Amino acid sequence: MSICGRPKQLILLVVASIGIGGGCARRVVGVAPAAVVANDVSPLVQRGCYRCLEQAFARAQALGVRAQAFEVAALLSLRSKELGLPHHEWRRRARAIATGASEALALEIIDALPIDPLSDREASIDFARRARLRTNLTPWRASLQTGETSALFRAYVDAALVCAALGPPERDAALAIADRPDAPLLQFRIGVCTSAYVDRLRRVRSADATFVDADYYLARHLLEESNPDTDEAVTLLQSAGSAFPQSAAISTLLGQQHQAREEWTDALGAYDRALSASPRAADAALGRTVALTRVGRRDEAIDAATRLIDDGRWFAGEAFYWRAWNELALARLDVARSDADRAKSLMANAAVFSLSGIIDWRLRRLESAEAEFEKAVSMDLGQCEAAQYLGGVRGERARLPEAKAALLQARQCYDLSITLRREAIARILASPAAEGAKSRAAEGQERAIRDIETKRREVDSALAVIEQTLERARESTTGR
Repeated sequence: MSICGRPKQLILLVVASIGIGGGCARRVVGVAPAAVVANDVSPLVQRGCYRCLEQAFARAQALGVRAQAFEVAALLSLRSKELGLPHHEWRRRARAIATGASEALALEIIDALPIDPLSDREASIDFARRARLRTNLTPWRASLQTGETSALFRAYVDAALVCAALGPPERDAALAIADRPDAPLLQFRIGVCTSAYVDRLRRVRSADATFVDADYYLARHLLEESNPDTDEAVTLLQSAGSAFPQSAAISTLLGQQHQAREEWTDALGAYDRALSASPRAADAALGRTVALTRVGRRDEAIDAATRLIDDGRWFAGEAFYWRAWNELALARLDVARSDADRAKSLMANAAVFSLSGIIDWRLRRLESAEAEFEKAVSMDLGQCEAAQYLGGVRGERARLPEAKAALLQARQCYDLSITLRREAIARILASPAAEGAKSRAAEGQERAIRDIETKRREVDSALAVIEQTLERARESTTGR
C-alpha cells in the first residue's frame, strides 16, 4: 500500500522528508533541514530555504493548517520566480487553498512580480504586469501593513515588491523598516535585492548548509564587481544548478560565464540544460548558437539560429548575424549575403557592417565591401580588423594611398588594444581574486594579445608592400 493511502498518523512520521509531486509527494533531493517540532510549521518557514519551505508545505497540509499551507505555497511560487524555476504549480496550489481577501490580494501582488528573465524573457517583460505594479504600488504596500496573513509573510512580499518597484533611497528605507535579523527567510529576500545587501546572503548561507538558494544571488552579486573572481562565481552557479536543475536562469548564467572564459564546450552544456528546463529561455538559445559557432558545428549553429529567427520574439538580429557567419564559413555566400542584410535591418552596428564587408569581398563586390568596412570603422574606431580589411580591399582596388591610411589606422588600433589589455592584466593581477581566477583571466588577455600581435604583423607586411609599390610609382613618375 502506498503512503498516499495510509492513515494520517503515518504521514506525520514521514512528512518532514517529502515535498510535492504528482498525486503523492516526492522525496526532496538535497540535505534535509534539521528536525523541528512535529506540529509546528513556523520554524521551517522562518528558516526560509527552498527545501525548508517545501517541507513546511507538506507539514502544513498533513496537519490541516490551511492558512500556513497557503502562505508557504505562495512563498514557494514567489521564490520559484526569484530562482527562475517553474512557478505555476505552486501558484495553482496557493490559489486552490486561498479563501480570504488578504490571501487573494497577496496572490495578485505575487502575480505582478517579475520572473527571472534568463528563464523566460517574454514573461519578464510583460507590460500589463508592469503597469499593474506601477499603478498599485502604494495601495498594495499599504494593504501589506495589516491583514489576516502572518507578519513575516507580509514582510517578505512587501520586500519583494519594494525591490521590484523602488530605487534608493526609498527602497533602502523600506527594507530597513522590514528588517528582521532573526528570520533568515527575510534576510534572504533583502539580500537578493541588490549587491549592497550581499553580506546578509553570506550570513544566511554560512549559517545553513541547506540554503543553497543563496548561491545563485551570491554569484550574481559577485559578477557585478569590477574584477570578479570568476572561479568562485562558476563554483556558486554549479552549486545552485545542482540544487535546482529546473532553473533555466541558473544554467544560462553559468553558460555565460563559461562563454566569457571561452570554455565553449562547458558553455554549450550549460545552455543545453537551460533550454531543457525552459525552451523559452531566449538568452540560452542565443548563447547556444554562439557556442556551436565557436566549436565549429556549423550546421547545428545554423539550425539553432533558425529556431530563434522562426520564433521571432528575441534576438532575431543576432540570430541572422550568427547564421550569416556560419554560412560564410561554409562558403554559402549568397545565403550569407541575404542573412547579413536582414541582420543590418534589425541591428545596425559595426560588427554587422564588418561581416557584411567580408561577404561582399568574398563575392568580389569590392566597391560595396569598401563601403561596408568604412561604415564599420566610422561607427567604432575599435574595429581594428575592419580597418585592416578596409586597407586590403582598397589595395585590391589600386587605391594605395587610401589603403595605406586604413592600414595605419589598423596598426594604431592594434597597438592601443595591446596597451589596454596589458593594463587589464596589471589590474587583474593586483586584484584580491583567487590566484587561479587571476591566472585564467590574465592568460585570456595574453592569448588575445598574441592574436592581435599576429594581425599587427600582417598589417606591417601589407604596409611594406604598399610602400614599395608607392615608391616605385614615384620613381617612375620622376624618371629616376
